[in-house]
Amino acid sequence: MESKFRSLRLLLLSLCAFACAACQFRGDVRPLSADIAAPPRFYEAMPACRAAGARFALGKVVNGPLLEEIRQRADARTARTVLRSDASVLPFDESRLNVDVEKNGRIFGTRCG
Repeated sequence: MESKFRSLRLLLLSLCAFACAACQFRGDVRPLSADIAAPPRFYEAMPACRAAGARFALGKVVNGPLLEEIRQRADARTARTVLRSDASVLPFDESRLNVDVEKNGRIFGTRCG
């Protein structure tokens, strides 16, 4: 009876050893080389322009510090003034704030793009 338990114990021990050895094997072994892909790059998300944040400036005369404050409140990357009579020829940029002004410099509107 004792030899039966001994052989059963030996069998269980060998099965456990085999299972542990099988868990240690990695099937995706790659040779060491310089042909490793570059790590992914993380790009800074572009700020989303919110023209509604610039409504406080409607009716004011634009100047440098005011334009910067408008840009910051609108969370825009850049800001520019556009005369009512000028046509926009720059490509669309969702992070840019356009401040629409009259000839006397008074702000009458803001929009993103």
